Amino acid sequence: MTLLPLYPDANYKLTRESPEFQREFVEDREGVQVGGWELRLPGRGPDGVPYQFIFVGPTSEHRGSAIRVSMLTQGGEQAPGDAMVKVESFYKTGSEQVTMLETPYRSFAAIDQNDPDATLTAQARAEAGEDYIVRIEVAVPPGAPAPDPWHDESYFELECVKLWWNETA
Repeated sequence: MTLLPLYPDANYKLTRESPEFQREFVEDREGVQVGGWELRLPGRGPDGVPYQFIFVGPTSEHRGSAIRVSMLTQGGEQAPGDAMVKVESFYKTGSEQVTMLETPYRSFAAIDQNDPDATLTAQARAEAGEDYIVRIEVAVPPGAPAPDPWHDESYFELECVKLWWNETA
């Protein structure tokens, strides 16, 4: 069985170094430690035209936009394999939520994420624009060391299409 390629027309990569990056976080949700990163997509460009970010899901021609995640714990180890990774986008009010990927952390830990034939991809298409939040989170099981999104070896990369949305009548 031949694995389909990654979405070939991605033109932008969201990371901690991206201007859209807002913060790292660790939260306690009823005893479950959840850590990750949040991005806020930009408002309108200098000319007043908004941007749109498209995270492409799978089609018959490609697997979708690449998603890479590595989360170390506060003990300096990789997150447990049964930790759950969730990548989602939503409007700032919490509406229009789309889960692009939800999978156990072992899916990321078991592969060479720099190998495009192994990299995980968005499993659902998401379109996000002005005032949207993109959130990458890793929820570790109770009793496991807390995630450490500040660690130098913890990272995320989300490939997408960044469009300068220009509509004319």
